[in-house]
Amino acid sequence: MRNRILILFLVAATLIACNSDSMISDDFNETAEKSSAVPFKIKKLEGTFTLGGGDPAICGPNFLNARGAGNISHLGKSTLSEDWCFDVSIPNDDGTKRIVTFVAANGDELRSNEIGSVTWTSPVSFVEEFEFEGGTGRFANATGTFTETVEIVFDSPTTGTFTLSAEGTITY
Repeated sequence: MRNRILILFLVAATLIACNSDSMISDDFNETAEKSSAVPFKIKKLEGTFTLGGGDPAICGPNFLNARGAGNISHLGKSTLSEDWCFDVSIPNDDGTKRIVTFVAANGDELRSNEIGSVTWTSPVSFVEEFEFEGGTGRFANATGTFTETVEIVFDSPTTGTFTLSAEGTITY
């Protein structure tokens, strides 16, 4: 009888030890994953843009609206929403970039803001640098930076299409 009680006690102690080690390990891995930067990449995101007169209370005299979709690392199939405010009456005005928002398939949002000026590499392509400014869901405290390259095609003087790619790092 004592042997059975001893065996039962050893089995229970082993199960408790395995469960607590597993929980500690999972908590540690989750914390480690959230605290280290990982690559962020957009291979190809495509969309449309519109140039037009802006609401002076919100954006000033002119704006660019861009909307697109594509696959983004850590977000999967996603959409992009970008609003860029500028004033054509100011020579070489790069504008004041509003938040660029990426929305993942599950609805989590990742926001970024331009941190440098636009560098035109040709009349139809440019490079910009951005930093992440949090978001919602798993991206609530996201940080990091990325550089995007954009190619544009005008369909008219005020509309067109774009293709965007980007690389950087993100911590979330």
